[in-house]
Amino acid sequence: MSEALPAGEKIAEYFGTDNARSLTTRPLRRAELAITHIRHHYEDADQPVILPADDAFLVVLYLIDVEHRDVWPDRPPAPLKLYPKGSICLISLKQGAGIAIRGSFEALVFHIPRQHLTELADEAGEPRVDDLAICRGTEDRTVRDIGAALMPLFDMADDVRDRLLVHVALAFNAHIAQRYGRSLHRH
Repeated sequence: MSEALPAGEKIAEYFGTDNARSLTTRPLRRAELAITHIRHHYEDADQPVILPADDAFLVVLYLIDVEHRDVWPDRPPAPLKLYPKGSICLISLKQGAGIAIRGSFEALVFHIPRQHLTELADEAGEPRVDDLAICRGTEDRTVRDIGAALMPLFDMADDVRDRLLVHVALAFNAHIAQRYGRSLHRH
């Protein structure tokens, strides 16, 4: 990610919207978790959403039914797929990513730096998570419920929001690491 803008603002920019709302927190040490609420309508002629390479993961929690397809620079696009409300996609940004969205899109987009997974493992005394299992259109009730808990935080006073957000972010990241984490080395 570019250092010029915080991660949440960059995510909104990549999705082509200027009305997104973002929450950011540093749940442990240096790594910053950004949660961006994106709502946008994409016309058929709109350019795909291109996310540059980053040492991070994205978890997208769909707040409505959404249709999109993966796109790559070196091969034909994937078929259009419906992602149901409440489902998630978890992708690595190691090589970047691209999607072409059709119609209405509303989602919470979680930007998780790989460094945060390292900090979380160190704090918990657990083996480090080297990678996350990629998934698309997966039902994950815990992420859905955490997303529902986060929505009111966008409208809270900063001091109250910030005290709550750090705890919700830790719970979210612990769940992601436990459910989707893959470790090459065991202690």
